[in-house]
Amino acid sequence: MVSHEHLEKCAQLLSRKSTDDEKFAGLLLVPRIVDTQDAESLSYLFEATDPKFIARLLRSKSPQSTHGSASAEAEPEELLQLQIALHIIDVFASHDNIAGDRRMLDHIPQLCELARVGPADVETGAAQVLYKLFVQNTAVGELLNHPDWLLPLLSCTYTGGDRQHLVRLLEYTLPRCSQFIHLHSDDDTHLRGWVSVVTKAASILRLSQNKLKFDYLSILVDTLDPLTTKEAVDINFRYSCWPLVRDISAGCVEILRQKTEATQYSDYALALYAHLGRLWPDFVFSGVAMTAKGEAVEAVEKKEAALALRLMCVEGQAAIDAMMIYPPESSDKLLELDADQVRVKRGWKLTFCADTAAIWLDWTTSWLDSQPTTEDADEEAIYALMGEMQKLASSAVDFLVDWKERVGSMQMLDHASGLVVSTVHFLSQWLATDPNLHKAATPILSMCVDWITNSEEYGGVISRYVMPCITFALDTCGISEEQYKADIKARDLHHHRTLAQDFASPWVGTIELDDLARAVYHIPSDEDVLRKL
Repeated sequence: MVSHEHLEKCAQLLSRKSTDDEKFAGLLLVPRIVDTQDAESLSYLFEATDPKFIARLLRSKSPQSTHGSASAEAEPEELLQLQIALHIIDVFASHDNIAGDRRMLDHIPQLCELARVGPADVETGAAQVLYKLFVQNTAVGELLNHPDWLLPLLSCTYTGGDRQHLVRLLEYTLPRCSQFIHLHSDDDTHLRGWVSVVTKAASILRLSQNKLKFDYLSILVDTLDPLTTKEAVDINFRYSCWPLVRDISAGCVEILRQKTEATQYSDYALALYAHLGRLWPDFVFSGVAMTAKGEAVEAVEKKEAALALRLMCVEGQAAIDAMMIYPPESSDKLLELDADQVRVKRGWKLTFCADTAAIWLDWTTSWLDSQPTTEDADEEAIYALMGEMQKLASSAVDFLVDWKERVGSMQMLDHASGLVVSTVHFLSQWLATDPNLHKAATPILSMCVDWITNSEEYGGVISRYVMPCITFALDTCGISEEQYKADIKARDLHHHRTLAQDFASPWVGTIELDDLARAVYHIPSDEDVLRKL
């Protein structure tokens, strides 16, 4: 613990009344006499420090970046001043009550400049300080109010040279901006700043032809993840997101088409494309659905959009094929379960493929229902993609049924909840529009019952997904949903399938559908009733 005498002496040196030499000496003393974990003492010294003096040190004449075509040696005194100033700000920024102070935020523009034009150690030091500052919501809000501070950093990563310190900073900063928007989506200035920054990142993803493309692929996945569909719609209503959607889509398709070492990044491309479909489906999918895209319509080109969806089906099928390769059976149950977890990890990209397929099916169905006629619908393109989706859905049904027989439904959810929920989402969308797979998918109904009744975390989500499937199965047989629920409650299951209808669902009249309906509609089963007696 620093003595009161030393603390007061250092504070006097740092005060506005001191000479520049005394202030500089005070800055040198701070890390020597105060432990970086001593927030109270650091706050006291921060209050005593002349912020204008630190700002002047940060503006010390800086040489050209060592990454540029022309560079100059830094003057020793100027370089020392920069290093000391950065070190002191870094120490102060370690504590939340100081990092969010207005006087710290005032240093952000100069720190952004130093992070891209300066000696390597100065650039790295400035990036480290910015990283600490952007932990604070006040700093992120200030950044979004002034996107011109951040945009040069994005441009700088594209100009060549070793800029990994900037890439690492952007990996944290851009998702933080989205997290801030998620919490403060009512500020128009913040939204404008977010759109300009993400649009720039999207253009770099599209234009880059080296490792930087894959860096931005990962950055944009994390950047779009915090947003909800409603927030994305609201943002686009105020500031068009079409340019960023166009560039991200093009970048994803380019990566998915490659057969080189870039294929290892296909899972990130699938995840990013799934986010696009979730947030801005009109931009992503309308080009496929329409017969012709007018000049006034902003949508991904038909060939590009259709190719992306076909490639997604191919990747999804490959993921299922990889997971269908089982290790030799073991007599040790624990070893067998561990092996199953390892096997399932091979197909984790199915999660993104299934999500995208589900969103496309939902959007396409809603879009077709909204059209007064089918004149504007490209039915040939839609049905061609439906054919690809049907193959994927059939494989997904076989995979889930086989998986359940090996480990049990609840173990499936324990091993890969995201994979299970996304696959159920996709199959629910498909089975709610086409009864042809109902017979093969009947075993899945009992799995859904287990998940709905035994999983507090995912039961509600799965219940919402499968409800349209029940309604559709009943509709194909001419049975009222209300009458069906009344029959189940009364235990009067006299309903039968209307065999005269060509596409009647084989689910209706089965114990599996009745059990699922009880779980979804919260109707007590016979066992539940007996337990309460």
